[in-house]
Amino acid sequence: MGNAWKKLIFFALPILVWNCNNAQKISVDTSQASGMMLSQALSLIQAAAASAGTAAAIPVSTQTISGDSWTCNLALYPNCENIYDVPVTAADTLSIAVTAVTGTSVVRLAVYAPGSALSGTNVLNGGTTDHTCPSPPTNANQNQSVTISQALSTLGTYRIAVGRDWGSSAGGSGTYTLTLTTTQSSMTAYTKTASNVNSQATGMSCP
Repeated sequence: MGNAWKKLIFFALPILVWNCNNAQKISVDTSQASGMMLSQALSLIQAAAASAGTAAAIPVSTQTISGDSWTCNLALYPNCENIYDVPVTAADTLSIAVTAVTGTSVVRLAVYAPGSALSGTNVLNGGTTDHTCPSPPTNANQNQSVTISQALSTLGTYRIAVGRDWGSSAGGSGTYTLTLTTTQSSMTAYTKTASNVNSQATGMSCP
């Protein structure tokens, strides 16, 4: 090594050492890093939960609503009914069973296609009347179960009206169990959208 290099090192080395000793140190605040990681983890969990909540509902073959009830009022809603919205995801056959009927009640039944009003066509009979057999009903219809099946070709949300006829029932209230069954497991979870509203049908008929 030449004298020139020796002189350069002799003078430069102390300067480099001094700069290193006095340089600004870089530090990591581990508490802040941990907080950031926790926040990100919570965000991921919240996103996953939101995704699960909006995931498509799983189709089922059978749903049972036990112990539902009517409370009819002669002046306001004599032929009262409860409304259930049932999404159907494929062409299928829907079976409806109203059982364990109490309160000396006579059942009236209607199913409305997606987009149809509750005063529209009842797909069970093709008219604007509620299904009741025989029609007009007699005292023998009181507390009797009703079972009927209907092919569904239109996809979407059907509305099922389970009603109680004032004129052929005794008193104003009663209970029942509603069971819905599809052969192809095409329906998703029902939503009860109305309770004890008056039937908008033009009467009753059989079928």
